[in-house]
Amino acid sequence: MREGQSPYFVDWAITSKCNLNCRHCRGFPEEKLSTARVEKLITEIAELKPGWVIIEGGEPLLRPDLFKLLDLMRQKQLEVHLITNGMLLSPEITSVLKQLEIKVMISIDGATAATYEAIRNGANFEKVVQAARHCAREGILEAINFTIVKTNLMEIQGIFDLAASIGAPKVTIIGLKPCQDYSAELLTPHEYVKSIELACQAAQRTGIEFFFDEPFFWAIVKEREITAQMPAVSAGILVPSTTACIFGEYLFIEPNGDVKPCSFASLVLGNVVDKPLGEIWDEALSSPFIRQIKDPKSRAGYCRSCKYLEDCKGCRSRTFVLTGDWFGSDPVCPLKPKVGVQLGVV
Repeated sequence: MREGQSPYFVDWAITSKCNLNCRHCRGFPEEKLSTARVEKLITEIAELKPGWVIIEGGEPLLRPDLFKLLDLMRQKQLEVHLITNGMLLSPEITSVLKQLEIKVMISIDGATAATYEAIRNGANFEKVVQAARHCAREGILEAINFTIVKTNLMEIQGIFDLAASIGAPKVTIIGLKPCQDYSAELLTPHEYVKSIELACQAAQRTGIEFFFDEPFFWAIVKEREITAQMPAVSAGILVPSTTACIFGEYLFIEPNGDVKPCSFASLVLGNVVDKPLGEIWDEALSSPFIRQIKDPKSRAGYCRSCKYLEDCKGCRSRTFVLTGDWFGSDPVCPLKPKVGVQLGVV
């Protein structure tokens, strides 16, 4: 039996194929893993004993053997959360997912058809809302995922209303992570404060729980004395035991088998074609470089003296993309001394 620290969770982009062309997509390498290697990888994931597994893409429902793999995960007693754009969900597929005890998160990045369809090219707002309602009726809809960009910021309150009308128990608000035209789409520090205020107000008004996937969320809530509550139950992305950046505390697996310490990191720890996942995880745990990144005392700049440093740490992947420094201060943190500093992509 394996002993030692387990990853909080494993996030696996199980396919690079997708039926949409989204503005905030970061892109994925082509699939290279054989069916046999994928099935063995599921066993290796189970041996690591993560709290849960996130299956995403691309669009995971485009993978022909998905249900077979999900059934294998169930046999290994893995708790699975599936992130889908919802366009391929049908009553038949929903029924199978329910039988497999899969928790579903559907990405809807706008409260109106115009905003949503402009962000997710090829999608249909009415179709995805209908699919989400059916999943809610079947009891498998866990959350609506909403990635914030500049053009949907003012629809945060509307997405809570939409979630309530659908019957979704939660909204997961995801800060934009590195993608094409990142600087143009990324919120400014001031806009981040506004987004947090809007989300908290909407949650109070609708009674919908939410998780805001930014490490500085609770720092802003405390500093501004905003009323907010942690969701009562995990929503796949949420790690209840910490509010800080979890870089290096979980594993992300690309479709080609590359393993990373964060879903949006450029840093590759290894590839499962070359070595078992457990070996890659053990090497990451013992890596002096990864340990240094995870240690908040390694931060430079204004983060070093921030009273919320231990609770936040700053998004490491975003900081590296914007500054070229793994140990720098998060450029979009609303608590930094000078708001409105010009951001440049390295």
